[in-house]
Amino acid sequence: MIDWEIKQLRHFKMIFELGSISKAAAQLGLTQSALTKSLKKLEEKLGLVLFHRHTRELVATEAAEILYHHALETLASAEDFSNKVALISQGHFGQVNIACGPLIQQFIAEVLIEKAIVKLPNIKLHISGGNFKTLSYGLLNHEFDFMLYDGGDLQTLNEPERFEVTPILKLPIVFLVSPKHPMYQSGQSILDFKWALPSIPLRLKTNMPDKMMSAGIPHYKLESMGQCISLAKRGLVVTAALRSVVKDELEKGELVELDSPIKLSSNFALYRLRSRKLSEQTVSVIELIKSIASEDFS
Repeated sequence: MIDWEIKQLRHFKMIFELGSISKAAAQLGLTQSALTKSLKKLEEKLGLVLFHRHTRELVATEAAEILYHHALETLASAEDFSNKVALISQGHFGQVNIACGPLIQQFIAEVLIEKAIVKLPNIKLHISGGNFKTLSYGLLNHEFDFMLYDGGDLQTLNEPERFEVTPILKLPIVFLVSPKHPMYQSGQSILDFKWALPSIPLRLKTNMPDKMMSAGIPHYKLESMGQCISLAKRGLVVTAALRSVVKDELEKGELVELDSPIKLSSNFALYRLRSRKLSEQTVSVIELIKSIASEDFS
């Protein structure tokens, strides 16, 4: 429905509720002549008579009685649409919604909030985790302002040209186990362990040796990197993480690095929709993330 039709529905609603052209015109800030012409155009468009005109009042027809409730629904939907546009264009009124893969969420969320408190005190951050398919769908649906994930997963999208992908950070991935794990103490092959991992980027899957794939790795798939690390510390599984994330655990001897048949690294990237204009708040958060990547994790 085009804009002038929405306006005519608003005019119709006001006339119906007040039962008077003059009162409705005063309420809308229009002349009686302009409002009369608007009503006439709507009646012509619909092919219906909406009001019987008497000397001092208007009487709604049966058609107007029926259409009034539908007009309310249409106007409410139009208002919801306008509100949605405002939320998108204004950055959700100071809130920036970020989608994060499990690896990058584990190491960047805490330091991002720590620095945002000082540098961006008026911006609220909502950080959501999940797998690539779910988060990319949310980005397309404007649930998120941008997404942080492995850049190699772009090839799995149906319409990759809709996204702009900017490399952010590359860090080595290490394979970890508790020194108390019985299989580690007996010197068994890394392929014999049970593995717990978060969502694995497609790029890493394709680089895994056939032996690791045939071993069914990972045996346990979780979205939370923290849960995978906790299971490893308890001597139950092997997991993989960024060395910077488990620095304390390695120094305390709660975890040790395993020799691996492959060398993996994260290729963290920022995904955004080409069709969406970023708010000033979102741009500020992105710049802060870039500075964290270059200064804290270079």
